[in-house]
Amino acid sequence: MAVTSEKSTLLLFDEPAGSLAEQAYRALLEEIVSLRLAPGEVLVEEALCDLTSLGRTPIHEALQRLAQQRLVVVIPRRGVMVSEINITDVREIFQVREPLEGVAASLAAERWSGRETPPEVTADIAAIESASDFFSLVAIDHRLHHSIHRMAGNSYLSTTLDWHLTLSIRLATALGQRLPRQPVAELAETMLDFREQFAAIAAGDRPTAEAVARRHAGFSEGLLRRVL
Repeated sequence: MAVTSEKSTLLLFDEPAGSLAEQAYRALLEEIVSLRLAPGEVLVEEALCDLTSLGRTPIHEALQRLAQQRLVVVIPRRGVMVSEINITDVREIFQVREPLEGVAASLAAERWSGRETPPEVTADIAAIESASDFFSLVAIDHRLHHSIHRMAGNSYLSTTLDWHLTLSIRLATALGQRLPRQPVAELAETMLDFREQFAAIAAGDRPTAEAVARRHAGFSEGLLRRVL
C-alpha cells in the first residue's frame, strides 16, 4: 500500500524512558508508527544512531524488539526493513483486538467499581470535542485505551493489547493521510463512547463496559477497511 509524503506527529509515551534500549525503542517506534520511517524502508543502524543520538547497542536491541512485534522485518543479506501495511493487517489485528478490548473493559469495571475516574482520563475525554485534527484524536484514543488496559489489572492482557493497539495506530496514521473530512468528524463522535465506557467502569457495569468497548473497536475496524 502506497502512502503519501505527508508526515504526522504522534506522542505515544507520556512517562520518561529508563534504559538506553528503552529510549531507542520508543524513538524508533514513534518514527515507524508516524510513518516517518516508511513501510518498506530499509534501515541502516548507523543512520538510526544519528537519528536518535544513541549508540549501536541500544539501537540493535530496539530493532530486535520491533522485529518481535512485527513492525520491522529482518531480511537475509539486506538488513532490516520497516514492515509493509496491507488490508489483511486490519482484519487480523481486529480479530484479536475486538474481543480482548471487551475483556479488558469488563475486568476494569470489576476492579475499578466505585472508584473515581483518573483525572487524566477525564481531561482526555473532555479534549475529544476540541481536538483540532485527526492525529490529535488518535493520540487521545491511544491514551484512553492504554488507561483501560492498565485499569484491567492483568499484565498479560495489557501487554498483548498495547502491542495490537500500536499496530492499529500505525494503520490509523496511514488512514489519516488520506482521510476526507467527514470520517474525521465521525471518529470524534464515536470516541465519545469513552464517556459511556468509563461511566460503566466506575459503576461496575461489566456488560455495558464490554459492549461499548467492542462497539468502538468494531467502528475503528470498519473505518480503516473503508478507507484503506
